[in-house]
Amino acid sequence: MTILIFNTGFSYESGGDFIKWVDCKVPYEIMKRACEYDVSFHNSKEQEFDYIRAMAYLATKNGNSFNVKRDIKNLDNLVYHVKSGKKIDDFYGDNKYYKYYVEAYNAIFAQFVGEYRTESGQIKYGVKNYHPFARGYWYSHYDDFGASRSFGFKRKHLGHDLMGSVGTPIIAIEGGTVSELGWNKYGGWRIGIRSYDKKRSYYYAHLRKGKPYIEGLKKGDTITAGQVIGYLGVTGYSTKENANMKTKPHLHLGMQLIFDESQYQGPKEIWIDMYQICKFLSEYRSPVIKDSKDFKSVNLKISTQ
Repeated sequence: MTILIFNTGFSYESGGDFIKWVDCKVPYEIMKRACEYDVSFHNSKEQEFDYIRAMAYLATKNGNSFNVKRDIKNLDNLVYHVKSGKKIDDFYGDNKYYKYYVEAYNAIFAQFVGEYRTESGQIKYGVKNYHPFARGYWYSHYDDFGASRSFGFKRKHLGHDLMGSVGTPIIAIEGGTVSELGWNKYGGWRIGIRSYDKKRSYYYAHLRKGKPYIEGLKKGDTITAGQVIGYLGVTGYSTKENANMKTKPHLHLGMQLIFDESQYQGPKEIWIDMYQICKFLSEYRSPVIKDSKDFKSVNLKISTQ
């Protein structure tokens, strides 16, 4: 079967099967502005505006080569046309690259914005997801996606490392089901969470030695966005269980995209760069309190979907 590869950052199997590769290059400033417009249109009951289609429009227009200043202007101009009665699909609706971006960005961002219920029972509309570090805890990071790794065998780093302090509460970015839990010789103590729509699998690795998870967490559990799931550490890179690496404490964070179940595990996996997404989510950090032995999240956003 022929594989078609485009400058857009996608490869797609001929025959209309499923997307094989995604290169998400959307800057966090664009994510933020597009989401703000989506919320503004929703709250004011104006013409419909979809932040995902808006980002797909920009990627099609710029060939997946983003420039923040230029593309903010392009986004503002798109909003002007939408307010005048146009639909976003009117511009590139039949363009094959636009269709790819819509499908790929839906797989990444589908649950980032929407309706959610606060703990007090209020229904609100806005950003539903959270940064992986609890509010009030320091961290540092840089774009390390694709960097070389050598433990076990030479390979590319298909995640994003966020440096922090041992014991920092780690937060679920999005709600879903715990699909993986336990020791892995590469990731140490790790947690896998599959999104409810099955399009994303989040990977949180190198958790704390001795007590990596919140009390009672087990495979199959349902997780809410903003919930504490475990604690930062430095475990892994060892065949010996519960061993620390000789490096600085950090969280290895990954987002895997799944367009077909054959991509869920194995050589067909699609991992994306989380650096810009983490920068976008830095404004959405879950507050936590210490309750007995564990930290508990407060003011959770519970998806209504």
